[in-house]
Amino acid sequence: MKIQEQDLYHGAALTQIAEHTSFKALNRGSTKYGHYLVNTDRHFFIKYRKPTKSPWQHTLSADEMKALIAASKKHDLVWLCLVCGNITICALNKAEIATVLDLASATQQWVKVEVPKGGSCHVSGSNGALSKVVPHNSFPDKLFV
Repeated sequence: MKIQEQDLYHGAALTQIAEHTSFKALNRGSTKYGHYLVNTDRHFFIKYRKPTKSPWQHTLSADEMKALIAASKKHDLVWLCLVCGNITICALNKAEIATVLDLASATQQWVKVEVPKGGSCHVSGSNGALSKVVPHNSFPDKLFV
């Protein structure tokens, strides 16, 4: 099978998850590409942007929003993992997702991650901005807490 660019960026996140001491299993979360199920109870969605410097703006299509909304309605353990070039992975938990995205609307939306030189991730989206930064070292531990 030919390797697609998205596989490389998803692999960056999946490798870090698989190497975590609490990791047990990885499965597809749904038929939506980029939706994974870790340890049978943790849903996470991966989005990536290639640019090698900040900011990174991730666009979630209407279909991706539908999948994210459906998972959020059914499950408490939901994350959005934003792979930002080869610099960082910014993971948002369900509450953070709800701050930056409108989970009542299955329309196309966006999330922007800015990383000032030497700083943590500043996250905003089509629905608002996080009041606190997301540290680089919070991923993948955040998925297992």
